[in-house]
Amino acid sequence: MTIFFAPAWLTEHNSYRVVARAEACAFPQTADELIVALQESVGERTVLLGHGCNVILSRNHYDAATRFVSTKHVDAAVVVADDLVKAGAGARLRDVCRAAARAGLTGLERLWDIPGSVGGAAYMNAGAYGASFYDVVESVKVYFPGTGAIADLAREQCRPAYRLTAFQGTDAVILGVTLRLPPAAAPAAGLLEMGRIGKLRRSKLPYHLPSAGSVFRRPQGAPPVGQIMEEAGLKGFTLGGAQISQRHAGIIVNANGATGSDILGVVEVMRQAARERYGVELVLEQVVL
Repeated sequence: MTIFFAPAWLTEHNSYRVVARAEACAFPQTADELIVALQESVGERTVLLGHGCNVILSRNHYDAATRFVSTKHVDAAVVVADDLVKAGAGARLRDVCRAAARAGLTGLERLWDIPGSVGGAAYMNAGAYGASFYDVVESVKVYFPGTGAIADLAREQCRPAYRLTAFQGTDAVILGVTLRLPPAAAPAAGLLEMGRIGKLRRSKLPYHLPSAGSVFRRPQGAPPVGQIMEEAGLKGFTLGGAQISQRHAGIIVNANGATGSDILGVVEVMRQAARERYGVELVLEQVVL
């Protein structure tokens, strides 16, 4: 099996919809193809790009020295058996939430409508409204490019914390997850709760413009980022095509053809505001490529 790398636009592969092109991209469909693509990239700078919902493309062109491997379509099926839900890295998190609720299982309702893939959720421990992905993780299947080993790691081995896991800062590649969920009290309870969460999110978040969600992790010893920006008078602040959202000041949106440089410029303005008002250093939740 050989995986070919070819030029491709990344515009539809990042949720900011920053216009960018890369000279070396691969789009594997299965875990086996993903592993082959990674094996063929040993020694090269390789970037895993899932659904692109938590990244900032800092450049409009990436030469062949950087290889992009998309996991967007890797084993995207969701399988439910009794109280276990299994999904590959490329499955959409919202599809997993829906499948679980339809099967009468509970525990994922607060994660409903979070954009992105299962692989991304397992990598960063995605969460919302007091719930986190690892609250229900049974195990994570991981590939280690350095040794070629594949392992099923128990939840504790993944060392989950707030927006953190053991995978960050390593070359480990998430292939899939197994979740264990309890039955809902009533068959339709999960779907009803997801409907409520969906309405709540859409009433507060700027779904009408491209974004990558929360820009920073929640700061310690200071109010939420959105509140800090409002206090600083930065709600709606615009630099180039990037804007601090008028609807939620903790989110940057692509208001009009934003570039990666525009977004990063707004990031620095937000960081400076937090330093000046509360003496805190905001930590990026998004990944700069």
